[in-house]
Amino acid sequence: MRSFIKILYIYIIIVVLISCSSSDENPPTAGFSLSNEKPVQWDKVNIIDKSKEAGNIVYEVIGGEYSLSTDQSSIVFFESNSYTVNQIITNSLGSDTFSINIDVLSTNNKYTIDDVELPFNNSAFWYDATNTGGMVYIRILAEVEGNDNPNLIKLFPISGSNPIHATYIWGDNGDIGTYDAGVIYNWKGGNDYDWITKGENGQALTIELFYEDQNNSDNNAYIITLPSYTLNYGYWNPLLNRFEKEGEKSFSLYYKGKIDPLD
Repeated sequence: MRSFIKILYIYIIIVVLISCSSSDENPPTAGFSLSNEKPVQWDKVNIIDKSKEAGNIVYEVIGGEYSLSTDQSSIVFFESNSYTVNQIITNSLGSDTFSINIDVLSTNNKYTIDDVELPFNNSAFWYDATNTGGMVYIRILAEVEGNDNPNLIKLFPISGSNPIHATYIWGDNGDIGTYDAGVIYNWKGGNDYDWITKGENGQALTIELFYEDQNNSDNNAYIITLPSYTLNYGYWNPLLNRFEKEGEKSFSLYYKGKIDPLD
């Protein structure tokens, strides 16, 4: 019996020693840096871990929409906003937290009408006009300083069964691989506006997929570029059921961001 107790006692000592040798020797110390602390919306920012004695690391992002990579090595900020990035680390002796505050700037989304540069402050979105004889197309509502109402930018890329990200040539016949575009100025809603446009011709429209979210395609982001386009502006004559041209305006567009899906 004494022999059994002695063996059991030695076994307990060994277990305790093994347990002590495998435990953390010091409390954790959190710390990290970001590869860019002045990012622009949609920039990818790398996380550089500088923590010590970390058994487990978790990152928490507060302030707006974002995507954190599965290995927690980078963040893509979807919005221009103020964010706080927290690093929370733990081991068997405790936990620690380190935070970085970061301001994400807006992208330089813009369009021009007759060389007057105007900003885009809203996201592009898909709009379904099929119930009124139209089609599904891309809209952007652009607030204009001094105007009571926004301008309505309309893009009609005909992609067929291909992905939307492609290069399109101008054409108003609805062929696959063509596009049309238009602007409604100071749009109040419905048929209430200052003037409307009908496309004439333009350089190629390019829609580039530059950010793909593998978990949620609604977060995919695109660069839309239209270097030069001719707008015929005027009004719609309901009596004659036709567009009445009053003149021409030049138009160009650059947009970087999401194209929000249909509701």
